[in-house]
Amino acid sequence: MKKYIRNNKTIADKLHDELVMMDIDMGKYFSLNPVATRIWDLLEQPLSIEEICKVLLEEFEVNKEQCIKEVQEHITEMKKLGLIFEE
Repeated sequence: MKKYIRNNKTIADKLHDELVMMDIDMGKYFSLNPVATRIWDLLEQPLSIEEICKVLLEEFEVNKEQCIKEVQEHITEMKKLGLIFEE
């Protein structure tokens, strides 16, 4: 089972219900919506998509299939941007 963890070289701070981030090495800014922000928060420790969804299903009104699909999309995008790593 693949697990993911965030890249701690990224500086992040909350602005209202979104997370604003900066990757110093790349000199780029990112903004995460509330769901992606929650995923980021959870990835302080290594977690699989299934483990992330287990938490999100308790916190958001979403069905399991939709949760898995959206978490996979967020994980793919975060990996592409270098915000998280696969362990």
